[in-house]
Amino acid sequence: MMRFFPFYFLFLFIVAPLVAAHPHSFIEMQISLENKQDKYTGISYVWKMDPMTSADIAYELKGIKPDDPRWKQQEAIIMANVLVQDYFTDFYYQGKKVSFKRIPDSYHLEKDGFSLVFFFTASFMQPLPIAGSHVEIQTYDPTFYVSMTYQNKQQINLPLDIAANCQMELQEANVTDSMRAYAFSLDKSDNPEEDLALGKQFAQRVDIQCP
Repeated sequence: MMRFFPFYFLFLFIVAPLVAAHPHSFIEMQISLENKQDKYTGISYVWKMDPMTSADIAYELKGIKPDDPRWKQQEAIIMANVLVQDYFTDFYYQGKKVSFKRIPDSYHLEKDGFSLVFFFTASFMQPLPIAGSHVEIQTYDPTFYVSMTYQNKQQINLPLDIAANCQMELQEANVTDSMRAYAFSLDKSDNPEEDLALGKQFAQRVDIQCP
């Protein structure tokens, strides 16, 4: 009988048993800013999970094709848990946090070797004019149980006209030694202080300025 694990709780159980410090699981991210008629409309995500995090679901999906209802069910479970965390993303436009639509435009799951790769697109509640805009994006797991990172700025894809006219930076988090020591002291069964937003402290920041 096939078992299905919620995406968020997947990280709590499918981790190397000897790992002691946060984070325990790793996601390599890519994003593409979506636009239409000179306005930002949303973000397309590609999340590649590390092999250890992927292992259990990848094993359960072995031999099952993407058009199988059981594969579709797993995709829906993963997407539902991403929605619970509001896409794990803070998006700021002109200094104000922007809301996403609660229903994604699309989503699907693929396997890449020993890793699972999850694709989805989320639209903003309202399109946002690009001209004269300042955008900041942070994507993170609040508990920092999962490390969610871009390997480099090439993982952030902008439409050609935006890339030609706007300045984009990928800024690393400025983490204090005490905060790093606190994160490393947490066992996999420990939860950080709820109001600390530990993952945000370690989150990279995408900064886009357009004239």
